[in-house]
Amino acid sequence: MTRTVARLRIHPVKGARGLDVQSVDFDAFGPRFDRRWMVVGPDGTFVSQRSTPRLATVRPKVGERSLTLAAPGIEALKLPIAPEGDPVRITVWSSGLEVRTVSPEADAWLSTVLGGAHRLVFMSDHYVRNTDPAYADGHRVSFADGYPALLVTQGSVRELARRAGRDVPVERFRPNIVVSGDRPHEEDFWRSFTIGDLRFSGVKLCARCKVTTIDQDSGTRDPDREPLRTLARYRRIEGLVYFGLNVIHHGTGRVSLGDAVDVLDHGIVRGAL
Repeated sequence: MTRTVARLRIHPVKGARGLDVQSVDFDAFGPRFDRRWMVVGPDGTFVSQRSTPRLATVRPKVGERSLTLAAPGIEALKLPIAPEGDPVRITVWSSGLEVRTVSPEADAWLSTVLGGAHRLVFMSDHYVRNTDPAYADGHRVSFADGYPALLVTQGSVRELARRAGRDVPVERFRPNIVVSGDRPHEEDFWRSFTIGDLRFSGVKLCARCKVTTIDQDSGTRDPDREPLRTLARYRRIEGLVYFGLNVIHHGTGRVSLGDAVDVLDHGIVRGAL
């Protein structure tokens, strides 16, 4: 069976809406520009859709020289691609690190859209945040929850939709790489694979949370708690619900739509099974 890259997505601002791209360069952090910006509260703790679903209505657009933020009912804001604001200490889960603020204008814009006091911060190239050494020692990651990239297959999404009896937008899972194919959850066992000339390792299945229940267009929660409710019926392992594969990349390179995906090593991916 020939597997190919069906969709590629990046999420420039952690927790904000993602966008489709035709190709993406993988750098030291993962997909270029993916989750290099992040919204924090007054105490420096990161803000996500878990607590602030309206973050899904923030639509970033990134180019070589600028990041543009858009949202309903407010004028778009254009920002420099590499801001040189003040250093600030922030927290992502259990990781504390020093990054840079973007600008007072960005803070004011986000505070208007989201309500309350918020700041936008940026991770420069020289900052180092490491993946969990229990699963992927010696790899860097941006503001993503834990790993450089997330992969899902179309077969897994279709199976979930079949069980739920409703359409399930893949955007709910905020993946970077969507792979063609009909076999549900085959990615659970992809320990090593290539996309084009770039090699990847599957290091941990992705535990899912209530973000999957948030409409990525409107920023509202599904009243039936779908698709998480259906997932919990058949994808619960030791108290957690899994969907998709956290991956690391080896080296740098470009991934494009239509690239072949070749699995080199099948086996049980650590962290869930």
